[in-house]
Amino acid sequence: MRANDKQTSQTLLRGLKILEFIARGGSGLSIRQLAGEVKLPRSIVHRLISTLEDAGYLQKNSPMPGYRLGTKLWWLGCAAIQELEIKEVARPHLEDLAAKTKELVNIAILDGKEVLYIDKIDSSQSVRAHIPIGGRAPAYCVATGKAILAHLEDEEVIKIISSAKKVTDKTVTGIDHFRDHLAEIRRRGYSINLGEYHDDVGGIAAPIRDGEGNVVAAVGITFPLNRGTSKNILRFGSLTMEAAAAMSRKLGYADANIKDTILIGRKSNTKVAVERKEELR
Repeated sequence: MRANDKQTSQTLLRGLKILEFIARGGSGLSIRQLAGEVKLPRSIVHRLISTLEDAGYLQKNSPMPGYRLGTKLWWLGCAAIQELEIKEVARPHLEDLAAKTKELVNIAILDGKEVLYIDKIDSSQSVRAHIPIGGRAPAYCVATGKAILAHLEDEEVIKIISSAKKVTDKTVTGIDHFRDHLAEIRRRGYSINLGEYHDDVGGIAAPIRDGEGNVVAAVGITFPLNRGTSKNILRFGSLTMEAAAAMSRKLGYADANIKDTILIGRKSNTKVAVERKEELR
């Protein structure tokens, strides 16, 4: 028993050693190179990498070689510190967004094919949407999920959308259609959900980036669909982009074009407004 316990601990330590090395900047190395750096046999590193990838702790770089940390580690980190970093960074802006919109506002991260809601502020209105902290939803049919998916590699998007099914009549499915949908989100700067997950619920969301420019979360506004007027969509879209930009800056993201993105999003609002007015007729 002692020998087995020692062997298990050694395997765990080796896996953690690999994760720590990749976290320190070793994400671009092949398995052979990684084995040399951590001074372990290539066969063992290959087995550990495969196990960590299957469990969601590592993801393949695409199309470049190597591996990067998976979203499951992000989730574990959030659980360990009770999501303190992003919640502390985001909370003041979340409160400001809630005060300006009077709707439910939330922060979500991607976990596998779902979004995980890590913080929220409820609407003060009597008729309101509801999302619990720790709640989950399919990423492809909610605003926060689409805001994140729009900035993933095509290979990762295909894995998620390939098994997607229509939840309501308005759910966007089909790989080609969904790709076009994500391209529009990137151009606009924020995502829109008008009854794609629940017939009577809508949402607007914008991506939050870390210091390296990676999209790590999304900030969203969720509301009863009858309040999803063209005027509110325009306003909520601008507000979510501004909130996401402020949160991103606090996480270390300094993109000189971020103001241009917000301006482009505002210009795109004209098209959104026309489409929404036609839909409401």
